[in-house]
Amino acid sequence: MFTRRFLFASTSRRTPRTRLVAALTVLTVVLTGCASTDRGDSSGGAAQDGALKVQIMSTSSTFTDLPTVVIEARDYFAKVGLDATVTHGAGNASLITQTVISGDADVGTSGTGALYNAYAEGMTDLVSLGTTNRSITFGLALSQDTIDTLAERGVTPESPVRDRVRALRGLDLAASPQGSTGNSYLRIMLSEHGVDPDRDVTIIPNNDATAQIASTRQGRTDGFAQSFPRVNFPEAEGWGGLWLNWAVDLPKLLPLASHDYYTTRSWLSKNPEVAKRVMEAMWLAHRDLQNPTAELRDDVRKLPDYADLNEDAFKAGWELAVGAYKGATPLTTKEMFDNQASLVNADRDKPLRFDFDDIYDLSAAEAAQPR
Repeated sequence: MFTRRFLFASTSRRTPRTRLVAALTVLTVVLTGCASTDRGDSSGGAAQDGALKVQIMSTSSTFTDLPTVVIEARDYFAKVGLDATVTHGAGNASLITQTVISGDADVGTSGTGALYNAYAEGMTDLVSLGTTNRSITFGLALSQDTIDTLAERGVTPESPVRDRVRALRGLDLAASPQGSTGNSYLRIMLSEHGVDPDRDVTIIPNNDATAQIASTRQGRTDGFAQSFPRVNFPEAEGWGGLWLNWAVDLPKLLPLASHDYYTTRSWLSKNPEVAKRVMEAMWLAHRDLQNPTAELRDDVRKLPDYADLNEDAFKAGWELAVGAYKGATPLTTKEMFDNQASLVNADRDKPLRFDFDDIYDLSAAEAAQPR
């Protein structure tokens, strides 16, 4: 079995003040747990039905980690003999790395940039078990007014990617804060086509995806960079459209280790069987995504995170995302590491100075690989 927990309720009706209070409350709980957690009691034990316990912490449920979504929709943790508690809703990936180090979670799943940065800053007990997403399931959506204005200048969503990127000069774009994977995607895309992300556009940082969408819909920003299916809302709801799809428009960086499962070496050494079963579930999810059926899509649609979404937005996001997982497995390659390291280094004053073998231990993923 697995249990789903959420750090936050939906923020769509919260004021900035209440969102801040909620975030500080969660951070206080996590930091308090750092001083009191006993790892030996929290994982690796057996539930009453014999399943092995594991605590997994994730960001909000999106298609950037579609394999975990599939695991939950198909109950694969239970099927491989795990009693898994999956906590969703961490506002940023760096909080997850700290929670894994503290022992409040056994395994974290988040954008890999946070993992690499944490390791570079001295958290060298962290170790990745493998990659859930080797592509970029992100896009940039613009308001319809902005799209119409750019069309008057001769640039449309069907124009070459170079023209679409250069047309962004002078616009205000909402994105996650600098240092995040989403922000890095945006900066790399702009820079690759000669647009200075610090001078030619205004990037407005915001950790709240709901607020990013609202700011564009209300005309306070011209567009926002987010994952599928969030970036599909404007077109589905009739107030904007998808302008850039990084899975297609930025192939230079692919493949890369964009989203990883990770833990600590100390936990892994004590719980090799739990780690293997976690990766067994991951292999099952990747198997399903090689032939994404309508039944699989409908199973995902029933999850609480997606049940109330606009149907057209969900379907559009699904179709764009599943293509990015074609041919993918949980086994990270050196090329994927190198490309992700290049992305992370674009935002670092000091480049990363560790190698693939320092931060990856694929033994669990290899042991779980179907024969």
